[in-house]
Amino acid sequence: MRICLVVEFFPTHEGADTRGGVETRAFYVAKHLARRHEVTVLTSRERGTPPRQVISGVEVVRCGREREYTQKWDLGARASFVLAGRTLAGKFNLVEGQNFVSYPLAWWLSRKMGVPAVATYHDVWLGEWARNVGPGGVLGELAERYILTRKWSLIIANSHVTRDKLIRAGVPGERIEVIPTGVDLKFFEGLKVEKSRHPTICCISRLVEYKRVQDLIRALKFVREEVPGVRCRIVGSGPEEPNLRRLAESLGVGSSVEFLGFIPERRRVMEVLASSHVFCLPSTVEGMGLVLVESMACGVPFVASRLPALVETSGGKGGVFFEPTNVRQLAERLIALLTDETERRRLAREGKDRAKDFDWEVLVGRMEKAYVECMGSIFPP
Repeated sequence: MRICLVVEFFPTHEGADTRGGVETRAFYVAKHLARRHEVTVLTSRERGTPPRQVISGVEVVRCGREREYTQKWDLGARASFVLAGRTLAGKFNLVEGQNFVSYPLAWWLSRKMGVPAVATYHDVWLGEWARNVGPGGVLGELAERYILTRKWSLIIANSHVTRDKLIRAGVPGERIEVIPTGVDLKFFEGLKVEKSRHPTICCISRLVEYKRVQDLIRALKFVREEVPGVRCRIVGSGPEEPNLRRLAESLGVGSSVEFLGFIPERRRVMEVLASSHVFCLPSTVEGMGLVLVESMACGVPFVASRLPALVETSGGKGGVFFEPTNVRQLAERLIALLTDETERRRLAREGKDRAKDFDWEVLVGRMEKAYVECMGSIFPP
């Protein structure tokens, strides 16, 4: 097959400098598919990157004006990417969009080429855009309503929770296939890292309001009373970082919190996670929670918000949950794990076993089967 994957951002080198679940999924799907198919990734052009390059056997076409990576509404850069992408030459058997910015472009290209249109869906935010991202969410709300009225040949949902949301939004269930985002198990098997000397909590997250990193910092004040030497390492960047730094100082826990920012090397991010004693995901919005799978693959027990998607992802293994935004309960769960090494080891074993269900080798095989069935239903022999 000749497959075109459309995604707003894509790694710039073999080390997979991914900055979130969407980019991570796009990279590994493209890399694994390229072993047996011709794969082209159409993405925006970050500053300093060439218009064309080959990464892990994948042809990467970067278009639109040069831009910086951002989590804000850079409408000009996004419009430039979408408009420039419409000129992509070539003939593909299938075009797949990986995120909201890429869906309209993937749809347009599929119509232009007369091939199946596929969308990988990570979450449904209908009715929630303004709450999640503020006033600018009105544009997202309009865009998602347009996207979901297109007659996609196939929508790949990252969880059954996302599938249920799509059905409630009017997407026929027979057009949806649930295939979660996976992990490279061989990579994690080879990850050998010593634990930090101090009891350490790790959080890997975009620093935006709905990820609720502020709740972790508030909980840390109570955790320090029971675990005085505790450290909290936060990996990620975003507009909330100045507020989070001020919050940590105002609560008197600034010396216990380390903001590591965006770390380009994927291995280094996982080393920070693997060296920690507990992973924390306090978010109130998740379609699946890839980083939960990564913590389980590292053998690091988690404390996470009790969201349906996170419960589904973990299968109830590898960690414990707290009620979203309940800071006291979050603190209690963190204290319980940080002070009980036996329980941490038990949960680590559970988590590693659960992570085996997310092997990319298996999941990409399921995607290939879904592609073939999708193409056969549209172009029967």
